[in-house]
Amino acid sequence: MLKDFLQIRYQAFREALACVGLGLRDTRHAGLWWRSALCSMAVVFLWLWLYYRFAGFFQELSMATALVGVGGLLSLGVLNLGPGMASGPATLSNMGSIVNLNALGGLAKTLLSVVQVALVLLALVAFVYVLIFVVGTLSTARVAAPWVCLRRAREVVARRYADWQPAAVDVAAPNRLRQALSLLALLIPVWTAFVLLRALIAWNVRFMYPAAAEGLLDTDQQRRLAAAQGPAIFMLGLLLVLMMLVPFLNLLAPAVVCTSVCHLQRRGWVKPVSVHR
Repeated sequence: MLKDFLQIRYQAFREALACVGLGLRDTRHAGLWWRSALCSMAVVFLWLWLYYRFAGFFQELSMATALVGVGGLLSLGVLNLGPGMASGPATLSNMGSIVNLNALGGLAKTLLSVVQVALVLLALVAFVYVLIFVVGTLSTARVAAPWVCLRRAREVVARRYADWQPAAVDVAAPNRLRQALSLLALLIPVWTAFVLLRALIAWNVRFMYPAAAEGLLDTDQQRRLAAAQGPAIFMLGLLLVLMMLVPFLNLLAPAVVCTSVCHLQRRGWVKPVSVHR
């Protein structure tokens, strides 16, 4: 079970990586690269201004999100505040000429645990602060991409798949019990943060998916193919987020979002269990 899960994710990662590579290659054509660069610079300057103008809001949002994450880690026992003073209380009755080493040891462990929690909190604040900027810029660029790059990207990619026809894809019926358990799992703070992070990473690709398939796939075919390509969609979104962290390469993100999604749809990779036989 775990082996199959990891194998599918590995295949999805390879497929997403191939689509990003093909998408980068296609940005050389139809003026995609300079249109993408201008769009990216405008979006980055917009978000830099937003971070400067509303610095307090973004700091508070990052802190609140990090506090929820740390609270979840504490509730699950991943982090703890140490044994505290309870393991060796330094009361008046035992504070004489003899130093209560157990109490000092408990105090030292508590202080170390507090420092550990504080460092984790700071790391989460910095991570969320950067993540909001990256996801925000990529999402804004994605909103502009259909008008700036998508039509040209579809034309460029279509030339490489002249005889392409959509394959029949069969998707299993949704598991109601699994869906119910997933909803109940959202009550766990750490799991909720993971689900939200996963949704944010894949959101840009999923939002672009129908626009890229317009005129090629009907609504039902889009739904089935998107469901079957779920792991590859997430991996593609992850690679695009990482691409936003690379200077100069991130200028091509709007065009690569368009071209890579078009390649993903036409290459037709699906989860092995979803192939219609």
